[in-house]
Amino acid sequence: MMIIDKAKAFLTEKSARAAAKKTLSLMLLVFCMCCIKLCAEDTSPAEAQVMREQFVTEAKKHVGAPYVLGAIGPDKFDCSGLVYYTARESIKKQLPRTAKALYNYCRIVPDKDKEVGDLLFFKTNNTAPITHVGIYIGNNQFISAISDGPNTGVIISSLKQDYWKPKYVACGQFLPSGKRKANSDSNETDFEEEDFVDEKKSSGNSGSNISFKGSSYYNPKAEGLDVLAADASLFCDWSLISPNSFMFQWRGIDLHTNVRYTKWPLEPGFGLGFRFNYGMGVFQIPLMFSATVNDYFRFYAGPVITFGNARMMVTGEDVKASVFPGIIGVSLSTPSIAIGKAKAQLVQDISYTVFNRPDNSALSFTNSISSGLVFFTGVRVTLGIGSLFK
Repeated sequence: MMIIDKAKAFLTEKSARAAAKKTLSLMLLVFCMCCIKLCAEDTSPAEAQVMREQFVTEAKKHVGAPYVLGAIGPDKFDCSGLVYYTARESIKKQLPRTAKALYNYCRIVPDKDKEVGDLLFFKTNNTAPITHVGIYIGNNQFISAISDGPNTGVIISSLKQDYWKPKYVACGQFLPSGKRKANSDSNETDFEEEDFVDEKKSSGNSGSNISFKGSSYYNPKAEGLDVLAADASLFCDWSLISPNSFMFQWRGIDLHTNVRYTKWPLEPGFGLGFRFNYGMGVFQIPLMFSATVNDYFRFYAGPVITFGNARMMVTGEDVKASVFPGIIGVSLSTPSIAIGKAKAQLVQDISYTVFNRPDNSALSFTNSISSGLVFFTGVRVTLGIGSLFK
């Protein structure tokens, strides 16, 4: 009888492991598909071109309107107010409110790749790195709200003008790239090209391309505090696997903070987590080294400091949290919305935290997954540190 009981126990454990492996594989597959879907540029070039034309058409309606500092329309504007109002009215998109915040928000592109509907950024004085913004309308022309000079208000200017040439800084895109007509900008002046971002060209008739172009904060020309971006994320934690079954369980609350260096690709960063791990009965502080691929993807890993005596859910079995290896995870974010100088996103993380037996030997596969595999669902707020002082 003892042999039969052991055989039954072994088969039960084997079945549980097989079920856990299948469940984990399915969840990872669904998660990866969601990541690819969110990071794909789903807007076709034709649709993007329509959006750009709507944006520029709306801007042209306001040529002749007076300049008023702080105004956002409908009949008076400052430079960023014109961009803000035009985007909101034409394509129902809410953008940041200042020229510098718009610069941080946009994806900076080489001048040879600028398209109608892109934003052009200028430094007109020494008060800040970015002090003026305009809307590119093609043929080296742009619309902007001007505060002084022989012509003020919303006017059309040229990048070839002696006044604007030395003040031009960069071109930024916040709209998807549209299909450009051959020789559409054949008369454009070639500015000094600095490839801020190595962009992959769309090929053939493909409908979407995976984008790994750096986040909207990535800027290799940044200086001072502008090279840093900080974010804070608040999560509710949950899992789907218990030691004996497949079931939803609330696991606790997490607060993650992160500071990253935006002058390099993959934007390396470091952050602290503060986790009330209700499921395991402990309080944990993950020390996370991160790499931010773009606005949608982040990878992180690092040691974990644990306070309290951990125990398995359901069974109550004593376990021990590992310091190193500690935690590894990936973060998936939605497109952001602007809140003043900051950006807010919904975030879905999937992470694995290591737990062992009290003697530091490995847990069974089922117990390891049920104790360590956790989903974090919440919101993240990101802010360029340099913008706090401007």
